[in-house]
Amino acid sequence: MIRNERGIALPMALIVMAILTALMAAFAVLATSEPQIASNQVASAQARALAESGVERVLWALTTGEASPTTAGVITLDPNYNLLNVPAAYNGTTENGLGVGSFKVSITDGAQRNIKVVTAVGFVPNATNPIAIKKIITQVTRLNWITPQCGLCAGGEDPAGHATTIKVGGSASVNASLSAQGGVPAGQYCSGVTPASAVGSTGLVTVNGSPNLSPPPGYTNAPPCPDGAACTQTFPSTMTLTDSDMATLKAMAKTNGLYVKGSPTWHVPPTNGLIFVDTTDESVLSASTPLANVPTVSLHGSINFSGWLIVAGNVDVSGGINMTGMIYAQNTVTLHGAGHGLYTGAVISTNRMDNSSTNIDDEDVGNAPISYNCPAVRNGGGFLSQSWFLMPGTYREVSGS
Repeated sequence: MIRNERGIALPMALIVMAILTALMAAFAVLATSEPQIASNQVASAQARALAESGVERVLWALTTGEASPTTAGVITLDPNYNLLNVPAAYNGTTENGLGVGSFKVSITDGAQRNIKVVTAVGFVPNATNPIAIKKIITQVTRLNWITPQCGLCAGGEDPAGHATTIKVGGSASVNASLSAQGGVPAGQYCSGVTPASAVGSTGLVTVNGSPNLSPPPGYTNAPPCPDGAACTQTFPSTMTLTDSDMATLKAMAKTNGLYVKGSPTWHVPPTNGLIFVDTTDESVLSASTPLANVPTVSLHGSINFSGWLIVAGNVDVSGGINMTGMIYAQNTVTLHGAGHGLYTGAVISTNRMDNSSTNIDDEDVGNAPISYNCPAVRNGGGFLSQSWFLMPGTYREVSGS
């Protein structure tokens, strides 16, 4: 059978032309819309960068305000870290022009004194007729300035209000006075901070021998509260690190310090600056933490260290140590052994897990005394930055203007 296909060419040609026409029309639409899409994408990126500039400006204003509060355009804080002076540039209503657009930024007090909440909005080309808007909410923080009340302090987080005991042995020396005592250098205070004693505890301070605790110089009183010690004290919250502080320090140590899990033994700490030793499962230390998960940092030998040693557990030191900064244990501290040197700063144990005693004896502290030094605690012997920075895990880009 022969099929008659004459006349099919014209319909096929018309179909092909229709398809080509549709494609050409689509390409024409894309050709006109693509530049607009690209322009919107650029404007969106610019708006985000402008909002981030607002956050960076707040970081500068806070840091500079603390270092030089008379500088124009900075943010100043009162002694309790509450916002004291917030210039118009940071009140959320002032539009700050910057290149292709502008931003508005506001700052408010956060959940604790060393945390501030920043809201920054970027506009392109301006807030009146914006093409693109990006909004960022984040928290900024800085190291919580520890305010030690003593050269050696114990307690503050005792479960069920248990009384913590400090045992001071032999001829151990702890000096928190402004003059040298018994060969121990004079203490140094922070502005507005006067330590309560050389040794302080939320429970008892007991002695074995003739320790030199100052102020006042010498040891003359009988236990349970020797001269130069504060017993059954209530420590201010500014002397302890909150769980939020610990989480921030943990994140910092992971990125710009040393982070360790478990129970290391060091003859020399691996680095100066921030060292954070965590529970083996990275959980928050509590009275119910299994003993197998509680770390004990052992420091043995001739040791030199400047910074913060933060331990979610116990610290055991034997040997000579030259330390400038702070040893902070969420449970207990034991200082013993033979050696020489000097602790310049403070040693703090908060006894969060139990009420075991914090111990020092003359075998170690007699040759390596503690000299209270609040500035050295706060700056980690010069190895810790005092700048404000983004608080890990708080950066959010949200809708709105």
